[in-house]
Amino acid sequence: MPDPAQEPPEQPGLWQVKIALVATAAQHEELMDRISDLLCPDPNHDGPCPIPWGMHSVNEDSLSRRQREALLTEIKETNWNPVEGD
Repeated sequence: MPDPAQEPPEQPGLWQVKIALVATAAQHEELMDRISDLLCPDPNHDGPCPIPWGMHSVNEDSLSRRQREALLTEIKETNWNPVEGD
């Protein structure tokens, strides 16, 4: 009989994590590789990843002007380096 004092295990749910960045194409590719390595540190493992994931990236040409402006505003409010320019 289950212990009523124990909380049931948390059930996995679907999450989306968005990261906006200002980078060169080479920096973007390096970051995508690093994120992939973080999500799946052993690409030669058997079967699916323990935590299923998918990743995609879009460049600014795929975004509307409003989306671009919103992302740039978010970046500036979060951690824009004023030494590097606006």
